[in-house]
Amino acid sequence: MIMIDIRQLRLFVAVAEELHFGRAAARIGMAQPPFSQQILKLERDLGTPLLLRTSRRVSLTPAGAELLRSAYDLIAYRDRMIDRVKRTANGDAGALRIGFAASSAIGILPPIIQRIREQLPDVTLHLDDRDGVDFGALIRAGALDAAIVRAPLGATGVVVEPLHSEPFIAVMPVDHPLSERGTLVPGDLAGCPFILFPRAASPGLHDTIIGTCVDAGFSPMVVQEASAWLTVVSLVESGLGITIAPSSAARHCPPGVMVVPITGTNARAELATIRCEGLASPLVQRFLDVARPSVTVPAA
Repeated sequence: MIMIDIRQLRLFVAVAEELHFGRAAARIGMAQPPFSQQILKLERDLGTPLLLRTSRRVSLTPAGAELLRSAYDLIAYRDRMIDRVKRTANGDAGALRIGFAASSAIGILPPIIQRIREQLPDVTLHLDDRDGVDFGALIRAGALDAAIVRAPLGATGVVVEPLHSEPFIAVMPVDHPLSERGTLVPGDLAGCPFILFPRAASPGLHDTIIGTCVDAGFSPMVVQEASAWLTVVSLVESGLGITIAPSSAARHCPPGVMVVPITGTNARAELATIRCEGLASPLVQRFLDVARPSVTVPAA
């Protein structure tokens, strides 16, 4: 088996470019005799002359010209490989598997992804956007690196870190009797038909909305559930009912609905990141560092 190391290739490239043993040896920082011996050894290992030597000049043989082309490719590949390994170790490159419930990341995920693409261009994101999934279990099983979820979260065996907090808004058809109000308190919505996410899709968000209504003295009359925000807001636009949503959802409302801020309550839509217990990997930590300042959704 022929063994050629990168150092031998670098020596060969130097002499192939200089076409002079003395200058090539000086460029590498070696004495000329051991430099020449290494080139001779390379030729013996390959079983063919790579250089034509005369008293007046040095030139490449056809085999030498072919090796030079391949040497450039191999050295460049080796350098890229080492750079990528180092960048991965530092959290600047690699693949990241992120889970999020579509019903829980309305308006939140796009700025995070945009910032990651800008600051971590060598990180490949694999997104799992299923609703009603136990992302904590997937993280503990090693199927995901991290997830963005609505708090409060009853998961164990994971590290939960706050990401963002925002107020709630009421979303209703433009011709709804309450649509012209500047603000609403939760009690104003008593008696209205509601369209909500199913609890399985986002337990924390669902329970917070229901709890806000109960604290205001009424239990919301849910006439329809839908997992996708586009479906929820389309049903609202059709006049089937109203909904309560995080303020970031206002960015994704059609012209046929009105958004009114909800005041008179301390209830907030809380967003958090979760990851496995223990020290976060460099890549996961970089994701968390980038994600936190990315969420700049204005309050309603």
